[in-house]
Parts: sequence; C-alpha cells; structure tokens
Amino acid sequence: MTKSTVLQPLLILILVFQFTNAKAQMGLAVSINDNGSSVKYALETGSSVKEASTNAVKVLEVEEAKNIERRMSEGKSGHELNEGYYVLILASRKNGGRFFLSYGLGGSEVSHQDAEKKALIHLKEWDLGYENDFGYSIEKKGKIEDLFPSEEE
Repeated sequence: MTKSTVLQPLLILILVFQFTNAKAQMGLAVSINDNGSSVKYALETGSSVKEASTNAVKVLEVEEAKNIERRMSEGKSGHELNEGYYVLILASRKNGGRFFLSYGLGGSEVSHQDAEKKALIHLKEWDLGYENDFGYSIEKKGKIEDLFPSEEE
C-alpha cells in the first residue's frame, strides 16, 4: 500500500466532514433615509459573514430599498457564529427634531442575554450618537441555527 492510497481516503473523509459541518453565518444590511436613519433591515445567512451581508443587501435590493449599507462589525459581535443565540435590537430616538432608528445584531454561544450585549456593541459601532439612556427594544431573537435554510428546501 502506497502512501497516496492511504492519504486519499483520509483526505476525502476530511473534506466530506468539513462540508457536511459547514454552516452559515449572519449578516445584516439596512436601508437608510436622508438623515441616516435605518428604515428597513434584512438579516440573512451565508457561508461567511461577508457572503451573509451580501445576501442581506440582495434582499433589500429586491425590495427596491434605497441607500443600502452592510452593517458588518469591527468588534466581536458574534456574526461569525454557526450556532448559539442571536438578538437583533432596534434603538429609536429624536435627533434634531427627526425620528432616528438604528439596529444592532449580536450572537453568542452562551445565551440570549450575552447576544443582546453584543448587539448593543454592534449598534454603537454604527450609531455614534447613541447613548445608553436612549434604550432599545428587541426586534427579533432566536437560535442562530434556526436562521439557516433547511436541507429539504
């Protein structure tokens, strides 16, 4: 038995294991109005955070939304997780006499509470005028793996 005949089945087994265990990651995109307020969002999945955010952009484009932005995180917001918990928060306030909305997305392997904390970090990355006194509400929450398309589809 040669070395290559031993390694080939092992390599195939590793590749099959990787692809059957590959799951999606989360991405958020928003449509903003003239004053920078997020008026619509799309939360999608993909094989990477970048692909997931691209998929979210595509959803908003199909809905003919304008001024679409990817809301990728610079910090550890949990968008790259394959399983655990996610929370999408919505903050609203008056800003210079205008109503202002912003979203934050967080994921956690630990709990919804931890995902909520990460969602607040994400929201603050994009909404520089946000202060804790403004508060926020939970727009959506659940298990990350429930966002993934089922294999039967």
